Amino acid sequence: MKILLFSVVVCLAASAQQRFAPSSPTQDATQRKQVLPSRISELRAKAEAGDADAENALGLRYRVGEGVDRDKVEAVRWYRKAAKHGSAAGMFNMGAAYYNGDGVGVDDVASCAWFLLAQDAGYVEADEAVRRAASENPARITEASAKVGEMYEAGEELPKNETNALKWYRKAADGGAPEAAVRAANILLADSRNPSQADYVEALKRCQDAADHQYSPGVYGMAIIYQRGLGVAKDPAEAAKWLTRAADLGHPRAVLQLGEAYWKGDGVKADPVTAYMWIWLAYNSKVAGAERDEEALRKEMAQKDIERAKKKADEWARQHRFLVLRQRSPEGVSLQR
Repeated sequence: MKILLFSVVVCLAASAQQRFAPSSPTQDATQRKQVLPSRISELRAKAEAGDADAENALGLRYRVGEGVDRDKVEAVRWYRKAAKHGSAAGMFNMGAAYYNGDGVGVDDVASCAWFLLAQDAGYVEADEAVRRAASENPARITEASAKVGEMYEAGEELPKNETNALKWYRKAADGGAPEAAVRAANILLADSRNPSQADYVEALKRCQDAADHQYSPGVYGMAIIYQRGLGVAKDPAEAAKWLTRAADLGHPRAVLQLGEAYWKGDGVKADPVTAYMWIWLAYNSKVAGAERDEEALRKEMAQKDIERAKKKADEWARQHRFLVLRQRSPEGVSLQR
């Protein structure tokens, strides 16, 4: 039965790919609905038990209405289950669904991500799909590789697997994606990994590459590496330089930590006014921990110095209006440890 089922999957898979290789089922609509209920029941039982081939096959039947009422949304639900359970055909059909807007909204990056996964799993039909995606947008492969990494890291659409996430983040980072570079560094430096010296060296390179793209989490990552001595000697002064650069790019945690550095004289000359300026900016952007720091530092300062610091903060905010707005948005990626 499994061999027969697989042959059905191969025959029907092409019909799910409207804009790549259109084909029509050999049976007409009436014949498709006359498939024996016992066969559908058997297929459904296997699918509900987690058989990846059966899940994909059931999805295909929902797409064309064979033995069941046609339902493209339900088809995608079963493709998704099949893909998570390792079906290369299910991955391919997820890519086709997103490419065509077939049961889901059109999403070219998600489509390419699933095609890349199918190709990586050895599904030959995915080769042409990946080539077409690259021809439509040369940056698409890099974007999709980063998405695959995110999918493996999140563990929702794919089994959680940090090794696979790192593999795909590396592909995206090598293609010039700074966020993927920092995500790769996060994994390399995770406590659970017990980083090797090679991991530290690569993490530094990934953050430096992201920093070269003026990507603030990459700049912040460089600060954390020198602040904590991750594969390098601790260097508070070097960390403060990177914090300053990250803060100027609007990284929220960098803004707060730069204020703390000036408060404590950590890598820079202690300067309560400059410290309060940065902490005040972080406080107004609702950065976690800024309210505590602002209250504590305020108690150590004269009112005239507080007013002077606030004036400096207002001036910086006017000069960096766009970045101040960014401080109110999610921070993005920040290094662990």
